[in-house]
Amino acid sequence: MPTPPDFARPGHLGNLTPEQALKLQQTWIHLLRLCNLPSSVPHRTPNLTPSLQPQLADPSPASVWRLLWNLFLHDHPDVTLLRFLRARKWDVPSALSTLLSVLNWRRALRLDDVLIRQGDSLPSSDQGGFLAQYRSGKAYVRGSDRQARPVFVIKVALHDPKAQTEEAMEMFILHSIETIRTMMRFPEQETSCLVFDLSGFGMRNMDFHVVRFLVQVFEARYPEYLGVLLVHNAPFVFGGIWRMIKPWLDPVIVSKINFTTGNADLARFIAPENLQTCYGGSDAWEYRYIEHVEGENARMQSEKKDEMHAERNGLIQQFELLTVEWASFDPDSVEGRRKAAERDDLAKQLGDSFWKLDPYVRARTYYHRAGVIDNGVIDFKAAK
Repeated sequence: MPTPPDFARPGHLGNLTPEQALKLQQTWIHLLRLCNLPSSVPHRTPNLTPSLQPQLADPSPASVWRLLWNLFLHDHPDVTLLRFLRARKWDVPSALSTLLSVLNWRRALRLDDVLIRQGDSLPSSDQGGFLAQYRSGKAYVRGSDRQARPVFVIKVALHDPKAQTEEAMEMFILHSIETIRTMMRFPEQETSCLVFDLSGFGMRNMDFHVVRFLVQVFEARYPEYLGVLLVHNAPFVFGGIWRMIKPWLDPVIVSKINFTTGNADLARFIAPENLQTCYGGSDAWEYRYIEHVEGENARMQSEKKDEMHAERNGLIQQFELLTVEWASFDPDSVEGRRKAAERDDLAKQLGDSFWKLDPYVRARTYYHRAGVIDNGVIDFKAAK
């Protein structure tokens, strides 16, 4: 039986039980209290704010609000919160604790202020190493799998652990994940497909630091973003490495790993029209990095940025107030469903406002230059 798409699975937006919807409401109320927006439903949601605030490096409402809404990007905000609730088995305090840990981590790394805002121009002790990862062609997004998820191909044989610093690899991984996040549009895509192509792999390519880092970020920093991981054409030598790596992995991650051998095996997960010819498909495209174009980020200095911020912030304020109203009703009641529908409509407007603001706050990437990301239109097989 074919695997259902992400949005059709239990626990996803549009497919929640009344109890799950109630836990989503409770999560929102806790977060809005941290953002200093008073709730009118204290009888339904015990106030955890005092216990949550010490977990924040900067518990000021303005800081929490900014980090939280930067995390949501263009998605329906509920989609992001549901990732954390599913990852923590619907335990609201645990989900909130994990979410706040992620906000602290993003703040400490200055992901929004440095990595995303400067992209290819990333000021780093190893800027060349960071850019070298993109230029190498060792990892890129191309096409989508049979569940419409973006496919991120990693050609491990092109990786030399000694050719760049650990910092450069970590920044490249995070920048790639953050970019892929902008390609994932609810309801079509909530997760991604990773292909670890081990064709030509040897021990010279093995990088345990990268493996540990990937495990950490997908388990603790980007929960529920990985849909399937395909380990393709693993050579005999990888068997011993796999026995070492497997104990590091959460069982949920392990359940998403599939080993494929040969092109026909890979085609079970990715249709031939979305597979490059090197994998037996009909897509003749080959990766070529497109260099930074002078002036492509000029809008980040434009005064119009304030206008775009103001428009989005106005919609956010409406969404937050409507969320408080929604959370005051039983989610399965007539009024609760009506308020949920109003929130869904407003979430679409928020998504549109993100794309209007995006060129003013996010540096352009290879995927913008190639036409994969074009003002909110995502084409996983752009021709460039």
